[in-house]
Amino acid sequence: MKSRTILITIAAALGLCASASADLKYTFNSDVEGFQNVSWQTAQPVGWAGLPGSIMQTHTAGGWQMQLTKEFAWGPGGGSTNQQTAMQALANLGDNAHLSFDVMVNGTSFPAGVAGWFQFNIAGNSDGTVGWTQLANIFTISGWHNADDPAMVTMHFDYAFSQLGWQPGDSWFQLNTGANSDAAFPVNFYLDNLTAYAVVPEPSIFAVAGLGATLLLVFRRK
Repeated sequence: MKSRTILITIAAALGLCASASADLKYTFNSDVEGFQNVSWQTAQPVGWAGLPGSIMQTHTAGGWQMQLTKEFAWGPGGGSTNQQTAMQALANLGDNAHLSFDVMVNGTSFPAGVAGWFQFNIAGNSDGTVGWTQLANIFTISGWHNADDPAMVTMHFDYAFSQLGWQPGDSWFQLNTGANSDAAFPVNFYLDNLTAYAVVPEPSIFAVAGLGATLLLVFRRK
């Protein structure tokens, strides 16, 4: 019985390591990679280290807007042969699954000659009990744009799947992104380097696995 328990411990630790194979990564180096309501940009935003390639979501009017940006489909993408099954495998890891991405604005994101406030919002959606989960005003570096300011402002985000309402057992996943701003102040956001990934286990997990393997050998000898 003891050796069986140790085997289960080792299998659990190794299972966390193997989960990295489910990672999805979208760099937008050559196209929109299946993302929706966006346009592919080859040279924008100027000065972004992730070029060539980003995607831009255009909001042609001010006020609150939210658009479906990514349906993780039953097909290849993000480095996986099936995005949907990869997302399911990640969701089953609970808080060990994360989604990260970069968001940028620059002078081309705003109408010329106008100053105003702006927000960036995201929402996860799935078929689980949580469903639609919205995170509002997450672009906290700056919520104000001075007229004709060309400066690029960048933020990197990293959320556990649970923060987006994605839970173990969910079978489909959507990512929605949007803006809120003064009614006369439309905003265009750039996105890049969107990655759904498994958190690498702490070194202590590897130590537990190694200890378990050692003890298993001891029990076998006895």
